[in-house]
Amino acid sequence: MLQKYRFLLLGCFIICCAFGKSSNQEPPYEAKWDSLRKHQVPQWAKDAKFGVYAHWGLYSVVGGWDVNKNWANDIACAYHGVYSPNKRQDKRREFEKHIGPVNEGFGYKDLAKQFKAEKFDPAYWADLVKRSGARYAGICAIHHDGYAMWDSEVMDFNAGKLGPRRDLLGDFLKEVKKRGMKTMTSFHHARTYKHFQSVVKKMEQAEGMENVDILDPRYRNYYWFLGEQDNFSRVRYELTKEVIERYKPDVIWFDGGAGGFGTERILADFFNMAHREGKEACVHNKGNFGKNFGVYSYENGHKRPLYVEWPWEDDTPSAIGWCDWPWFKNIEYKKPRDVVVRLCDLVARNGGLLLSMNPRPDGTLDQGQIDLLEGIGQWLGQNGEAIYNTVPWKVFAEGHTERLEHYQVREDGAKSRSIQPDPKRLDWTDVRFTRNGENLYATVLGIAPSGVVKIKTLSTETAISDINKIESVELLGTGPVEWKRTGETLEIKLPKKLPNEWALAFRIRVKGELDKSKPPYDEKTMKLPKQT
Repeated sequence: MLQKYRFLLLGCFIICCAFGKSSNQEPPYEAKWDSLRKHQVPQWAKDAKFGVYAHWGLYSVVGGWDVNKNWANDIACAYHGVYSPNKRQDKRREFEKHIGPVNEGFGYKDLAKQFKAEKFDPAYWADLVKRSGARYAGICAIHHDGYAMWDSEVMDFNAGKLGPRRDLLGDFLKEVKKRGMKTMTSFHHARTYKHFQSVVKKMEQAEGMENVDILDPRYRNYYWFLGEQDNFSRVRYELTKEVIERYKPDVIWFDGGAGGFGTERILADFFNMAHREGKEACVHNKGNFGKNFGVYSYENGHKRPLYVEWPWEDDTPSAIGWCDWPWFKNIEYKKPRDVVVRLCDLVARNGGLLLSMNPRPDGTLDQGQIDLLEGIGQWLGQNGEAIYNTVPWKVFAEGHTERLEHYQVREDGAKSRSIQPDPKRLDWTDVRFTRNGENLYATVLGIAPSGVVKIKTLSTETAISDINKIESVELLGTGPVEWKRTGETLEIKLPKKLPNEWALAFRIRVKGELDKSKPPYDEKTMKLPKQT
């Protein structure tokens, strides 16, 4: 009997040791680039193609004031103009009219009293984003202004303790997850420290500004990004880790922050969290992490090559202005057609689109915003198989294949950074090709006035399969269509009733095996996104 118990105890000891060894294993990722670069972009991130997030925070409040244009974007960056020694500065005067005298201690922290988010309905937002066809969604967790959109325990400058007194980020991510979408958070606070160095210095040197709140140590728990760089790095790391551990997002996106302020530790924590939770995590790379890492993120397509042989997306606001990220009075929104044809163009080039919403400070959405998302969703609901889970075909574009760059010019003559593509230059002569398995998709970005689509790329001169024959052509949303293939074109007769007026997607099935060659590309042109 004693021998039996000895064997039983020995067995329990072995099992305990085994479990103990398993639980004490070293995490797979270290805060070193040779370790971090082992992480691979997950397949779901390559297949998703379309995501939606939102620029929303304290800065949204000023969009409702009596200003001419998008001041909200300025104020998010170092509170531009608010802390000015010049009392006549237009932004300072407008701020003081609504908040109070800056030289008497009123400041950006007091803007929170007007940021109430009282009509924010995260379930409604999530339903709308789901209807848009997005596969992942979130909001800016923290922008350049240093204000956190969750109920943080790290510092008090956050939505849970100042302003709405609500966990805005957490409430929305919970609803996103419920609807089967991946969750994302964007972090813009890596640049905050440097943004504010000159502001503080200017205030310290200005006469009559000694009482401004950003110089008052009593408010350091709000303006946590001031002071020593080591403290900034510590708090920035703790804030980001708090989001990672509390909400466990599928995607994180950084605006700046490579190689400093604890970024490598943050990435290791994120990847290790995902490993622990059995998640497939993804990082968006806005040119700050080096080549072949994460999903490249090009702001408005700026400086993007015509074709990128690496997973990537364009990041763009819902508003028509290239830098109209937050909401403001008289904002104008993009039209669904323009976003749809742009998405078709990007996906054919191996990319995707991340669209930013422009919510009002109370949490409501303009009708133009709603129409945009629902319009995109209606098209994707009909034609999504030509977009989701696809890869580029060996010829990715016909028609306007050059750089479709354009610029926006303000009333004062200032010129924007380059934007691409210009959707107004895409029309019925443009065809974009994708494939999934044995299906080839040709999406025509307009309606041929003659009623006949002519695709030169798919003539008999192009080897489409190992026996170079087409078996059938179907128009998504309609069904089989009449077609004829010659040595010059593939001609498709359009039905009288069309499924949509923006972009017609044709599913083409071949005889034999579809040619699955990749488009040719020059490695020298595979440029990282330009940090903006």
